[in-house]
Amino acid sequence: MKKLLLIPFLLIVYTAVSQNYKPGKNGGGLYSTGQNVVDKGWFFGLGITYMLPYSPVSEKIETSDSLNQYTTTYFAQHKNTFAKSFTTQFGPSVEIGKFKMNDKKIINYMDYSLSWKWFRGGENYSTTTFVNNNLTSSFETRGTYSDHFISANFNLGYRFDQSEKKFFVNGLGLNLDYALIKGRTGTPPIPNKTYVDGPSSILGEMHYFFGIGFKTSKRLIIMPIIETPILALYPFNHIVSTHPYFNTRARPILIRVRFMFLKKGSKSCPKVYNPMGIDPDKQLE
Repeated sequence: MKKLLLIPFLLIVYTAVSQNYKPGKNGGGLYSTGQNVVDKGWFFGLGITYMLPYSPVSEKIETSDSLNQYTTTYFAQHKNTFAKSFTTQFGPSVEIGKFKMNDKKIINYMDYSLSWKWFRGGENYSTTTFVNNNLTSSFETRGTYSDHFISANFNLGYRFDQSEKKFFVNGLGLNLDYALIKGRTGTPPIPNKTYVDGPSSILGEMHYFFGIGFKTSKRLIIMPIIETPILALYPFNHIVSTHPYFNTRARPILIRVRFMFLKKGSKSCPKVYNPMGIDPDKQLE
């Protein structure tokens, strides 16, 4: 968990101290067009969710009587990327919201949105029993889950402009999720281990995000963005940010492509009064 928190911290520090290239700094706004202080608009995003497997769980129980020694081993593992059912760990995601960017030195990016996301995955479970080192029984099964969440999101971050057409942004955000539909087929519990049918119907989390924005036209920015929770706020679970399903846990990874439309009058938009390339002072641009 400490290593996970270190990654966003280092990225935020790096971008904050990097050479801060400012597109259009000689009188043109973020992308050398427009005069307003703020770029803002609305966006929609399409993407996928992926439930990254966490550590497997196992328990070995040994018992004996006057003649025999019994050893039973329980093992549970979240479905991993090498399984044939790899694709069942992916789900779609859709979002819509608004964004704002300015020229402040520390926090210069903000957005808020509503989204729908589908978390899918499962768990492989097995038990084996030996009597005097001879296999006497074995059992294997698989549990699955398929949860649909609606989510309210709020993000604050730092934007680093690399050029007139490209920027990087990373930061922290909050999400409040509500489970609309929960579909779960569980596995047996492992003795002496924590077993949870699935996460709560209401989740509050802090997450880290990182995106790369590309200005493709006068009013359109395309930004691939990746996001993952780093802190569970509700229910509070001792800073654990993975989601519990049955005997194991998984980390949600959200990957989206945002289509960001600049509002008319934003500094990255062409001037409405300037169809011929002449400013109010009659100077050629």
